[in-house]
Amino acid sequence: MNKIVITAFIIALFSACTDSKPKNNSGFEINGNLSNSKSEVIYLEKLSQKGPMVVDSVTINEKGEFLINNYSPSVGFYRLRLSNSNFAMLVLDSAQKITITGDARDLGNTYKVEGSPDTKLYLEYNELAKGQKIRTDSLESVFNNALIVQKLDSLSADSLSKELQIPYEKMIVSYSDIIAKKIKENPSSLASIMAIQQIKPEIYLDVYKALDKGLTEKYPNNEDIKSFHGMVQQTEMMVSRTQAIKVGAEAPELILPMPNDKDLPLSALRGKVVLIDFWASWCGPCRKELPNVKRCYEKYKSKGFEILGVSLDKNRDEWIEAISKEGLTWPQVSDLKFWQSEAVQIYAVQSIPYTVLIDKNGIIIATDLRGAELDKKLAEVLK
Repeated sequence: MNKIVITAFIIALFSACTDSKPKNNSGFEINGNLSNSKSEVIYLEKLSQKGPMVVDSVTINEKGEFLINNYSPSVGFYRLRLSNSNFAMLVLDSAQKITITGDARDLGNTYKVEGSPDTKLYLEYNELAKGQKIRTDSLESVFNNALIVQKLDSLSADSLSKELQIPYEKMIVSYSDIIAKKIKENPSSLASIMAIQQIKPEIYLDVYKALDKGLTEKYPNNEDIKSFHGMVQQTEMMVSRTQAIKVGAEAPELILPMPNDKDLPLSALRGKVVLIDFWASWCGPCRKELPNVKRCYEKYKSKGFEILGVSLDKNRDEWIEAISKEGLTWPQVSDLKFWQSEAVQIYAVQSIPYTVLIDKNGIIIATDLRGAELDKKLAEVLK
């Protein structure tokens, strides 16, 4: 079924995990009328960290009608469920009088709601997402069909992939702009929290902040909204750090201990082209990339190239063993603080392997170089 899956963050955010069921003192009710019903039980569930939690239920009568009015919901995400694969997502608040219609055989794709503005907005976002998926899937089909029909070799397949990347990226930008505009038009809606996670915070930070402001003003004492506010603040900090390590900026100083416990400042390598290589002994993709990094080091070290390995390890013995086993001869540093490493914070590292290439003057000239791209860039810089 074509539904947007609410992310783990949203489920965790609105997660009043309690066995108590607030009685209805607010006048809240859901009036339903479903076609093709089999006089079955329909459940109202609140999304929680432990999974959907049933808060009310009722049997649909022979006319397809039902009334849920024994529960007073706190603000959050809910679903009306006929089965685990057949349900309608709702964004509810107390005191709402809601009418829901649809086909019981396919409730998730047919339901319509009146009386819940947030749910109606959720459905609008959902339709936009389904349209976007159809467009991106069509591009993927073009690529897959070409592979089969034209029997493309790896070089031709790579060329076609790069060619299709252009319209794909245009689709993403266009869709993100539409979502951002709609969120700005609805900055106090819970449904917008779901939608905002489809757009990149480093590009649309103003939209994140607008939603944070709108929800905080509407729900000033809501602990879940306070949590969202904290997430936005962390996002803003991360975006700020990311901006600080853009190409053309001066690489921030790093001073971390080597295996011999002596500190090695990044600035001590000034005068050479330096690749800061973020890795860890426990990181499979990092270990897989290391042979390529070694080849580049051997090829260019006599031309003024150096590497500073920055490990996100937390076990000293495993770190040192990996250095030895992989035959890494360039400088290595780590504060052994895992993802809490000072280096992660300073360089806004979100995944590894990750690299930052800086020139002889300490200016960032490229990021996230791997494979052939690393060799190509080094050949260009060190020619």
